[in-house]
Formats: sequence, C-alpha cells, structure tokens
Amino acid sequence: MVQRITGLASGMDIDSIVEKMMTAAKQPLIKLQQQKQILEWQEDDYRTLNQKYYDFRTTLSDMKLTSKYRARTTTSSNESYVTATAANNASLGSTTIQSVTQLATAATRVAAAPISTDSSNKVDLNQSLWKQSGNFSGSIEWSQGGVISDTITAKGDSTDPTSVTFDLKGTLNSNMPMNVKMNGKTYEVVTDPSVTLSDNQVLLTTAGGQATLKFNSNISAGTSISVEYVVDKATKSATVSSDTKSIQLDFGDIITDSFTMTVGNNNVSLSQGTDGNMNLFIGSTQIGTLNPETGKIDFNSDFGSIYSGSAIQISYQQNYTSFNLKTYTSSGLVNGNFYIGADKTLNDVISKVNNSNLGLTMYYDEYKDMFTLTRKETGNFNSSSSVDNGNEIIISSDTDTYDFLRDTLKFSGSTEYGGTNAVFNINGLDTERTSNTFTISGVTYTLKSEFDSPVTISVSNDVDTIYNNIKNFVDQYNSLIDAVQSKLDEERYSDYAPLTDDQRSQMTETQQNQWDAKAKSGLLRNDMTLQSSLSNMRTLIYTKVDNPNISSTYNTLASIGITTTSDWLEGGKLEIDEDKLRAAIQEDPDSVELLFRGTGSTTSEEGIIQRLYDSVNNTYNTIVDKAGKSTYVNSQFSIGKDIDALTEKINDMNDKLNDLEDRYYAQFSAMEQAIQTYNNQATYLSSFFSN
Repeated sequence: MVQRITGLASGMDIDSIVEKMMTAAKQPLIKLQQQKQILEWQEDDYRTLNQKYYDFRTTLSDMKLTSKYRARTTTSSNESYVTATAANNASLGSTTIQSVTQLATAATRVAAAPISTDSSNKVDLNQSLWKQSGNFSGSIEWSQGGVISDTITAKGDSTDPTSVTFDLKGTLNSNMPMNVKMNGKTYEVVTDPSVTLSDNQVLLTTAGGQATLKFNSNISAGTSISVEYVVDKATKSATVSSDTKSIQLDFGDIITDSFTMTVGNNNVSLSQGTDGNMNLFIGSTQIGTLNPETGKIDFNSDFGSIYSGSAIQISYQQNYTSFNLKTYTSSGLVNGNFYIGADKTLNDVISKVNNSNLGLTMYYDEYKDMFTLTRKETGNFNSSSSVDNGNEIIISSDTDTYDFLRDTLKFSGSTEYGGTNAVFNINGLDTERTSNTFTISGVTYTLKSEFDSPVTISVSNDVDTIYNNIKNFVDQYNSLIDAVQSKLDEERYSDYAPLTDDQRSQMTETQQNQWDAKAKSGLLRNDMTLQSSLSNMRTLIYTKVDNPNISSTYNTLASIGITTTSDWLEGGKLEIDEDKLRAAIQEDPDSVELLFRGTGSTTSEEGIIQRLYDSVNNTYNTIVDKAGKSTYVNSQFSIGKDIDALTEKINDMNDKLNDLEDRYYAQFSAMEQAIQTYNNQATYLSSFFSN
C-alpha cells in the first residue's frame, strides 16, 4: 500500500478529494453489486413459489389414491343390535343379519375357593410370598435353588449367526424348562439336537457353565433375548477393587444356610446380626453384612483397600415355587411355565401371567378373596370335548406334583365359563365367528346383542368425505394460481434500485423497508416460465377426459360443477357448485373418480390429476434448474452461476479500484513532497538573506 501523506504541506483535504474521485470510479462496481442483489432476490422469489408447486404436487400425489374417491359410509337399521364400518373397497349395497343366537365370549376360569386363611387378614398383593406364606389357606410348597432372569445381547456370531452363547449363573436345573423370549415372541425350548427347529422353537445346549441357544434363523447383532431359568445354586463372581463397597445378588430371600463365600483364599463365615442381617467374617474380622431379604452385601469401608485384586466367589439358594398354565388361542395351543422366587409378590405373579404370550388376564378380587383367569380373545378355540374336556384355559392336572396356581391359588376344581363363538345368520347363511367384530367383503360388523328380528346394514358413498377431498384439491389449486398470478402481475419499479451502504446509512429503518419493498417488487413480472405454467394448467383443467369408462355426462370438471371464476384477472381460479358436485358423486362415483385419477396412454385419456401432476412436476424441475434449492450450491443452477460470475467481477473490480486509489494517493503524496521541498528551500533562502 502506498504511504499516504494527507495535505500536511499543501493544506488540502486529500482524503476528501480522493474519495470524490473514487465515487465516480465506483459506479460500475455499484451497478454490479445491485445486479447481484437483484439476482439473489429473484432466486428467493422463485424458491418461495416453487415451495407452492412442491406442496401442490404433494396434494396431487394424494389425490391419485383410490381412498380419496371411495370413502364409504354405513347405516344400521338397529344400532343396538349391529353397527358397521366400511373400508374404501367395500361394495355398495345392503346386507341383512337375520338373527344372532349367541355372542362370542372370552373363556374365564374362576378359582374354586378363597386363598387366605383368615378373611379378616387377607393376603397382601404387595408383600413377598415368603413373608406371608402362612396366610395362604393352601400352603406353599417351596423348592430350593434360584430363579434367574437375565437379558442376553446377541453379538452377531460370524461362525454361527443363528446362535447365542451366555454364561449361566449357576448349575442349570434340567427338570425346569428354560423360558426364552426374543422380540416379544416366546419360544419353545427343545434339548434334542436331532429336532428340526420350527419358527417358534429354540435348541438349548449346555457345557462348561455356559448355555447356547440356537434358533432356526440368523440373529442380528444387538438383539436382546430374555431368558429365565432355575439353578440348583446361584453363583456370583467378582474381583475386589479399591472402591468396592457392595455386591447385589440376583435375587433376595436368601436361604442363609446355603450361602457360601470366599475372598481370595479366605473362607467367609456368617453369624446372626441385627435387623435380620447376617454378619460376614474372615477369621475373627468382620468384613461386612448380608441382607438376606434383598440379597445385598455391604462391605466395611476398608474392605476394598485390604483385599483389592482378590477374587470373590459366592453361591447361594432361595426358596421358589412354580406352576404350569396352557391356553388354546387363535394361534393354537400355548404352554407357559412360571417360576416364582420367594421374594416375589402376588402382583409379580399377576404381571407375569398378564405379560406372557398365553393371552390371559389374571385378576384378584379382594372382596371374594379369589382369582380369575380370562382369555383376552373371545371365541371357541378348543371345540373337541375329548381334548382337555373342551376347555380353553388348562390348569395342571398332575396331582402328584405341587402347582402354585392349582394348589395355593385354589384353581383345583375350578370351573370354566364362556369361550363361545358368535353364531348368526347373514343373508340366509348360518355361520360363526370367534369375535363379535368381524369383516366380510370390506365391511366390519360389530354384534352388540342377541336378536331374532332382521337388521339391515347399508353401504353407500360417503359423499361428504369425497366432496371435502375434492374441495381441498380445488383450494390448493387456487392457492397456487393466486401465488403465481400475483407475482406475474406485480408492479416493477425500475427507479428503485437496491440501496447502497451509503444510502442505507442516510435512511431510517422504516424508509429502508419501504424502499426494499419497491426494489424487490416485480422481479418475476411476466416471467415466461410461470406464464407457460399457468396457461398449460388451464388447458389441462378445461379439456375433457377421453376415457371410455367415464360417462359422457361427467367427462369434464364443468360437468360435475367445477368451473373457472368469472374474474379473468384471477388467472383461472376454480369455483365449485356444491350441489352439482355432490349430485355427481352420489350418482356416478366411478366416473368422478376416473375423471380425476384415471390413467391413459395419452394426455387426453389421463385424468385431471395425472395431467396436472406432470405439468406441475415439469415446472417445479424447471424452476429448480433456474433457482436451485436450499441444499444446492450456486454451480448447480443458472441464477447461482450468474451470481458467481458477478461475484468474480466484483472482486476483480474491487482490486482495480484499490489500485486506482493507491495511484491517486501516490500522486498526491508526490505533490506533497514537492511542495514540502519547495517550502524548505524558501525557508532556507529567506533565512540566508535575512542574515
């Protein structure tokens, strides 16, 4: 940059002089900047309009769906007996249900007796079974071991992607089948490797303290598999670290006589403590306490530092009980094995049954002190009296083996009710369904009561829904036309060029906004792309549809009551004669549908929607080519390329103007230096002669 000496010798305001000289030189730059600003505004206008085209194209896509024209409504001659709804593909007409002799019911099994010993001190659903085992009128028979509930995450084994292997938390009790659930589906566990696995089976093998589950299809990595199994003794392993404070065992209500523990080579002994806790000792030194009820071990504060790095091995048992339950469902016979630890509550039992795949709801009535089991599905799924006596909910009948449900919850000798199909006559045909709600030929019927007098269900066009769908299309069309026409008609104020920074600095914010509004106005006035789009859409709207399947009475929009408004300045907006459109929908819905969404090999054969879709899509793509989208860079569309070209010119001109300004200052600096030299000489001569 040239060193700038600004009038020290000449007394002239050099900066002001150069600024005025540069003002004239900057005029071409200002014009380039204004051209760039206009292109950016024009790009914004195009994109705003193109969003309208995009939205209308979405509306047109929706209007291609049959559901927009085949909405159905139903009426029942007696809704106290039968109600109905109809799918869009339901046939128009009437159906008569002459009678309903039996409604579908869900099978229910009611326990035979109360479960509590004392009616004034009934069992508590929220208290552990172990704590209140004496309150049951039917004693609980406990087994010793442990019920392990675990979640396994599949790793996606590349060697065998159908299998997952995990560590067992104890020695598996092979007499108690493992429960396996994956993706909400319960699997039947088999142990015979020669079995060809079905979709609902999984093969269990065990070796070296591990179990492997093999399915009949690949398991994706990250898939969660829930397992529940019984062990003779549960085990827990850990390594002591300096911050080890506690260990949580897998379950509570520990049988303290079964508890063994080692820390490194040290055996841990137990002695009775306070509040039901057990004190843990290595030799004569207490290292912590065990809460048998919760299964939590708390260590002394110095335990971690003393035994850091030592291995902990624990084995223990709890009391548990079990029961078996089977149901007949629409999916067939479903078997469930349930294991209940002594630390669980009756609410836990209820939750287990209700969340199983047996399709049952278990319920306890406090007043009667009795349980019920009700199948979630209605219908009869075991019609053979020779199979489980025709029952749907099957309690274990093996009286040689204790069963918690049968013996403690008093389902022994219980009676099953319900489990019936709906029996009715429809259009003269005697038939049955497992549910009171069923679908025939697109019509869904719901039987409300038994009756013997005919009920007629009529299916007709839902004129209101179809009319509103068409009206919404017209509204969206008019919205697009209005937006485009307003831009085509917008006044262009050529005297209002984009403001420069200097001009803005001299205006208030309100004045700037008013000026900008004028400068932005009319940038798309008489735009050929938009004019062509409107003209093309008007032609497509007015032209009749030459489809042989459409009645000649309804082959134009005008014939069904949709015409252009009388104001030609509105650009061809549409208006609806509601009565005429409703009448067309009622009288010939097929022709109305084909008029809109019909297809064909030529434009004349196509329905209005397909024609408009092609036209709107072409316009949308044309505008994208011209003005791009928010995700585009300038090099991908024509206006963007023009903006980049102007930006390059602006940068080049700025460089030239900087050089010119430097040259001006260099010239004035030379002048200043010459004047300074003259002044110095004059001062010297004056001083010389004065002496």
